[in-house]
Amino acid sequence: MIKVLFVDDEVAALEGLQNRLNPLKPRWDMRFALGGKKALEELARLPVDVIVSDMRMPGMDGAQLLDQVRERYPHVTRFILSSQPTVGGTQRLMPLAHQLLTKSDAASIESAIERVCGLHSRMDHPGVKQAIGTLRSLPALPRVYWDLLREIEKPQSSMGSIAAIVEQDVGMTARILQMANSAFFGSSRSISTVKDAISMLGVLPIRSMLLSLQLCRAMSDVCAPLGFSLDALQIHSLRTAQLAAQMLKDSEQRKTALSAGMLHDVGRMILAVGLPEQYSAVQATVKASKRSEHSVELELFGCTHAEIGAHMLSLWGLPPPLIDAVAYHHNPQASGETTFTAISAIHVANVMAHEEKDGHPVPDSELQTDFLTKIGVAEAVAGWRSGEPITPIRS
Repeated sequence: MIKVLFVDDEVAALEGLQNRLNPLKPRWDMRFALGGKKALEELARLPVDVIVSDMRMPGMDGAQLLDQVRERYPHVTRFILSSQPTVGGTQRLMPLAHQLLTKSDAASIESAIERVCGLHSRMDHPGVKQAIGTLRSLPALPRVYWDLLREIEKPQSSMGSIAAIVEQDVGMTARILQMANSAFFGSSRSISTVKDAISMLGVLPIRSMLLSLQLCRAMSDVCAPLGFSLDALQIHSLRTAQLAAQMLKDSEQRKTALSAGMLHDVGRMILAVGLPEQYSAVQATVKASKRSEHSVELELFGCTHAEIGAHMLSLWGLPPPLIDAVAYHHNPQASGETTFTAISAIHVANVMAHEEKDGHPVPDSELQTDFLTKIGVAEAVAGWRSGEPITPIRS
């Protein structure tokens, strides 16, 4: 059962939430606190999985409350409710809240909580929670990302309305047009507008591209450990995305692979910037032992950067197929997949992108050859790695 604490300073608002969410009682253990002080008392009394707080409250507002929750209960997922978020308010909240939700939309509240807790139940490893909980702050994403997310989720949204938001960001506009006109998409015509580019690429890859770009911007001013390069990570991620999408014939799988490829190493970024000492320890052990990075992470943290990245993406509201492709990109067999999907494609593409960059084969232990044989693609993958053209496979 999901344990949720709702916080507001108005009795009527809490009663309204309780009435709207009453059908969820069989699945949710819901508690309601009148203000930040009462919320902290409730948290001290009984643990919860999720806290959902109003922003505007006297005495202790939502941001101040979530800051204390982050300090005292780092494993609790933190959502903020707001009717009309301001630019300044959003910038203040995003390092503290995992998601910003619309106060009047009970369906969105339900969906966000169910999605996050659903993934946690599948990946409920204490190492993941500890690594995420230890981070001092989340990357602060700009308002344009949340504006895009809200527009995508509107039933009446269109390519034109989505393009209008994307065009507010010059760097994002250039990146989208570059991607849409790249040879790997094989377009027979030049793509010159963001609207046409979104129509070609799909909404999910656009969202992932924007998130990847904004994460790198948010973290570019932070002192990263020696040897970590955001530019190198972006180049590798983009190449992984391109290779993975080429491997798949199904259009939806291609979009998922393209999206997941751009975000598959977000966990490495989070570790390097949020836990630099631990990240450096991993790199030192990898160099000394010649072992894989994710195997060393598993030994030191009890989890890998793949799981940490997937956990964070779930908190940011990304869809499950993309999250799964990120979570299992080093271990696709653990996903339970029985065919060649975006999960397997990201696994193979990640290996091939590293081989291209380093100029030598990745150790056999890095590629799950037995699993690829089981799903019938080992021969094709061997050909791709030796230089044969990539022929897309139907899932």
